[in-house]
Amino acid sequence: MRRILYTIGFSLVFGNSFSCIKSSSEDPLAALLTSPPVISSVTPQIGTPTQNNSNAFYTATEVIIKGENFGLEPVVRFNDTVATLSLNLGTELYTRVPDRTYSGYITVSKSGGSCLPNSKTGVNCSGMEFFVDCYSVTNKQYGPEIELKQGQGISVEYDGNETKAFRTDTLLSERNLTISCESVVTVRVFSRSCQATDYVLQNNPIIPFPSGVATQFYITAESATCSFVL
Repeated sequence: MRRILYTIGFSLVFGNSFSCIKSSSEDPLAALLTSPPVISSVTPQIGTPTQNNSNAFYTATEVIIKGENFGLEPVVRFNDTVATLSLNLGTELYTRVPDRTYSGYITVSKSGGSCLPNSKTGVNCSGMEFFVDCYSVTNKQYGPEIELKQGQGISVEYDGNETKAFRTDTLLSERNLTISCESVVTVRVFSRSCQATDYVLQNNPIIPFPSGVATQFYITAESATCSFVL
């Protein structure tokens, strides 16, 4: 009888110990599956969607996201646009800036997760700011961008047939760019997702700019002094 009780007691102790070891070994995996993703870096943090304009083509910028807890099937978004993953190394995700995206947030969400609109947070979601720049991809071939602020007027001299790059500040309302120049001008205006609209060989054009964004644009002119008012 004593031997039977000893055997039963040993089995209970051993069984409980085994259960504890098994449970503790599963906890890290469970934590990995349920923990939200974490983004430690986005490289580069400035890029462009594909630009296929009338005389220029630039491929979409490749972006590497580093962090942890990305899971097996993470979803990468640039704002509300889902990006295609080319590689998932567990702690590194490789993707490209998708068409129609614009400055805002790049986010990673796990299965069952969701990110709040225009935010870098949510359920099982992590994010970081990302900036779309239509000019930097050209290696700034026309020199430094000239900033034109809302309500400001500037004069710029052109030497021969020359192109200069400009950008506005973030406009609080729709504005018109009014150009007065001694020569005809060609203007290329980029949307916030880097699609271009061209105004070719215009005399003193007036060009509408949208509110709520900073607009990038080029102006080409012959030898002349041109004034620009926004």
